[in-house]
Amino acid sequence: MRIALGLLASTIATPLAIAVVWVALWYAQVEWFEGKSIQAVVESIRLYAMLSAPVALFITIAAGGPIAHQLVHRGHRGAVKCILIGAVLGALPFLLFEGYIMGTNLLLYVTPSPNLDTVLTAVRWAGLGSWCGMWSAAAYWAFAIRQRSRP
Repeated sequence: MRIALGLLASTIATPLAIAVVWVALWYAQVEWFEGKSIQAVVESIRLYAMLSAPVALFITIAAGGPIAHQLVHRGHRGAVKCILIGAVLGALPFLLFEGYIMGTNLLLYVTPSPNLDTVLTAVRWAGLGSWCGMWSAAAYWAFAIRQRSRP
C-alpha cells in the first residue's frame, strides 16, 4: 500500500512543482509570462500537468522506485540521495528529447543550426525537469521509503 501511495504522491507532485514555478514566473512577470493573464497561466499549468503526470508515473515505475528501493536495500535511507536521483531522472526526458532534436538538425544540416539560445532553452527545460523530479522523488520517499523505515 505504501508503494501505491508513493506512486500516487510522486505523480501528483510533478504538476504541483510546475504550478509553483509557473505562478512564481507569472508573479515576477518573466519572459513569456509578462503581460499574461492568470487564466492563460492556469491553462498553461493545466496543459503541462496533463503531460507531466503520466511521464512522472512512468519514470517512477520504470526507474525511480526501483532505484530508491535498491538504495534502501544497500542501507541508504536518507532523502538526499533519493532527491538527487529524482533530479537526474527528471531532467532525463528533456535532455533526451532536446538532444534528439538538436542531433537530428545537425545530421540533416537544418537551417538554422542549434546555437547558444537553443542550448540555453534545453538547459532551462532540463532544469524544470530536475525541479519536478526532485518534488516527485521527495514525495515518493515520504510515502514509500520513510514509512518503510518506521517500526
